Amino acid sequence: MNAQIGMEINERARRALTRVPPSVKVTDEMVADVADALRGAVRAAYQNAAVIATSRTHEGAPLEESRARRSEAQDLAHAYEKLANESR
Repeated sequence: MNAQIGMEINERARRALTRVPPSVKVTDEMVADVADALRGAVRAAYQNAAVIATSRTHEGAPLEESRARRSEAQDLAHAYEKLANESR
C-alpha cells in the first residue's frame, strides 16, 4: 500500500480513538488494530465494487454496445481489484 494512504489510515484511527475516555490508555497496538479494521473495510468496499461492476448486464441493448459496456465493466472491476490488493 502507498505510504501516504497508510499514514492517513493510521491518523484516522488515532483520531477515532480520541473519543475513548481519558481513563483508558490508547496504545499503539490499539491504533494498529483500528487502522487494520479500516484497511479491511476499504478492501471489502473495493472488492464489492468489483463484483458489482462485473455483474452489470445490459439486456435489450445491441450486441456491440453490450460488449463495449461489458468490457468497460471488466476494466473497472480490474481497477477495483488492484486497489483492493494495494489496500492490504
